[in-house]
Amino acid sequence: WEIGARVLAVRPAALQGSSLYAAARDPMVRLRDAVNETIHLCVPDAPQCMVVVDRVDCDHAVRTHHAIGDTSPLHATATGHAVLAHLPEADIDEIVTRGLESYSDSTPTDPAELRAELRRVRKNGYAVNRNQYLAGVCAIAAPVLDGDGSPLAAVAVSLPDSRFSPDRLPELGRLVADTAAEITARRLG
Repeated sequence: WEIGARVLAVRPAALQGSSLYAAARDPMVRLRDAVNETIHLCVPDAPQCMVVVDRVDCDHAVRTHHAIGDTSPLHATATGHAVLAHLPEADIDEIVTRGLESYSDSTPTDPAELRAELRRVRKNGYAVNRNQYLAGVCAIAAPVLDGDGSPLAAVAVSLPDSRFSPDRLPELGRLVADTAAEITARRLG
């Protein structure tokens, strides 16, 4: 990934010249149009956080909002889980040994619980966060991968808990996973 996340947090316009932005923007807009929820693109920064580098807003009056440059913990978010699930075990071990801070009653703070969730992410192709980091906020995310299968970023559908329906999860999961796969393919060209 050619531009560091810290640069993007200070100068989000820098993303517009990157191959990730070029690959992601149109698929993110199409995903937003399909689900009418906010779409985020996040990249990992430092060993324990994700940074929002792009966002496409929905037209609902009540919606989630994460500003470009906002950070969130890897272990407590759908974008973080999408990335963590595709990291080597040694990297996951390092994050777990630093401790898994609790942000809500739903935050995975037990290493075994987090590892089980990461296995589900690998199996399903997408991660789900329901109130794990911020109360009232849900997200479904999938990884954008490099040519060697390393996670570069994650794309997420983010919505208020009041609009989250477990019945829609398979559809939303498939749509976000398909969008992440399209971004990956477009970036690899």
